[in-house]
Amino acid sequence: MRNLFNLDSPLMRILERVADLIALNLVWLGCCLGFVTIGPATIAKCSIARSMARGDSPPVLRRFFEIFRESFVFGLKLFCCLLVPTALAGVYLLLAASGGLDGNLLLKYLCYIGVAVIAVVCTFAYPLAAHFENSLGQTLRNAVLLPLGNPVLALLTAVLNLLPLILALYATAFFSRIWIFWLVIGFSGTALVNAWLLGRFFGRLGGSGEKAESPRRRL
Repeated sequence: MRNLFNLDSPLMRILERVADLIALNLVWLGCCLGFVTIGPATIAKCSIARSMARGDSPPVLRRFFEIFRESFVFGLKLFCCLLVPTALAGVYLLLAASGGLDGNLLLKYLCYIGVAVIAVVCTFAYPLAAHFENSLGQTLRNAVLLPLGNPVLALLTAVLNLLPLILALYATAFFSRIWIFWLVIGFSGTALVNAWLLGRFFGRLGGSGEKAESPRRRL
């Protein structure tokens, strides 16, 4: 029983990881309140999640704000590039969920496809910015082309990111009972799962195996 609460015990390591995820979730949400800071905050979240997925235990708050400052300009540009298509995807999804497109099934399904494509690009763009040192154009190009190499992985990670929105639109009663999960740990937990899945994929491309503190490489 004494070993159970040893700092090196599995239980304590799990609790430490949960505490780190909660801290990451809350600091990311706090930084997203500035709206234009969503881009650099998301890059920082992906970078910390990548480090956690590798088994490291970075000092979450200090490291988050270091990456936030370092990637602020790039993250802001990336966010601005993705803002319009993301907003359009949100409008299409709301229209489809409210029945506004029921009169035209072709348009409805085209909207779903468009939402899926944009979600995949956003899902890849921010982790790519956290993993690799590339220009903005190259990052966006990779975010469009790389999912074609593994469409199943691309859709899986995109669905994970869209899950709270999907539940809020199509399972509102259920989501109203569990929304606190995303407020506390859901977004960082999703980032950790995605970091593990995408990290393996990026690792096969070369250059993504280094730690978060190491220089990023070009892809």
